[in-house]
Amino acid sequence: MSAMAAAAFAGLALGLAFVGLTMYVRAPVPPRAADLLAERRQGSRGDALGVIDSSPVGKLVARDLDRAAMSQRPASFILLTATLLAGGLVVLPAFFGDPGVIFALVAAAIPYLVVRRRAGRHAREFKRQLPAVLDLLASALRAGQSEMQAFALAGNEMPGAAGEEFRRMHEELQLGATVDSVTSALLVRLPDPDLELAVDAIQLSHRVGGNLAEMLGQISGTIRDRVRLGAEIRALTAQARASVYLVTALAPIGLFFISLVNPEWGTLLFETTGGRIALGIAFTLELIGFLTARSVSRVNV
Repeated sequence: MSAMAAAAFAGLALGLAFVGLTMYVRAPVPPRAADLLAERRQGSRGDALGVIDSSPVGKLVARDLDRAAMSQRPASFILLTATLLAGGLVVLPAFFGDPGVIFALVAAAIPYLVVRRRAGRHAREFKRQLPAVLDLLASALRAGQSEMQAFALAGNEMPGAAGEEFRRMHEELQLGATVDSVTSALLVRLPDPDLELAVDAIQLSHRVGGNLAEMLGQISGTIRDRVRLGAEIRALTAQARASVYLVTALAPIGLFFISLVNPEWGTLLFETTGGRIALGIAFTLELIGFLTARSVSRVNV
């Protein structure tokens, strides 16, 4: 086999490994009762994978996998990513030289970025579904169902992120967890001030009593009012926010056209020490002005 054929084969193998790892981390595997029970026992494991799971990196990866509603074990994800990195460091520098090291690092970081992106999308989807979920829970409680039955109903009836989370909560309750513990775990996975109101209401009803269905209904109405107010504020501040980006873009666009009209000016700025210092100062001031103007144009609801 010639050297070119061997290099092509190695590149194909690396590409297939990368595609397989990406499909692995993107696989939306629903949590099962056995998986949840295994999670509780992982802390007592003495094998090598258990050591990786309990390491700071393993805990960080576990948190992100948990927030993305993915049931992959952190140790296996870390080992697969390390394998991809090692393969990239062996193969890519042979094709690209020293930049191949950077390409290998980027390729190894992509699966983790995929997990973070899925976690963000999962959290945003749950936030959009939260008012409907609270209405469904309130209706179930008014009909005389228990909280466990209400969670099961939400898991069966709600699609997407809300259905996944409430099915998981219901399975945890079946394994012997308490309502307070599963709602607290939900808030850890999906930190959100609106969800915190609902969790506080559920836990408060356990401690001091009260009409939980009425409280959940009122929280749902409050969340909808806040969303509507936020949409109105974004519409009123749209011109200001657009002006921030437009004014920020004027400087680089002006520099580009000046360089086209009079290339000597561009040469003076980019190829002399004084010009580079002026560009650095201008870039710093531009960045400070952009961040300041953007923070002023934002209104938190």
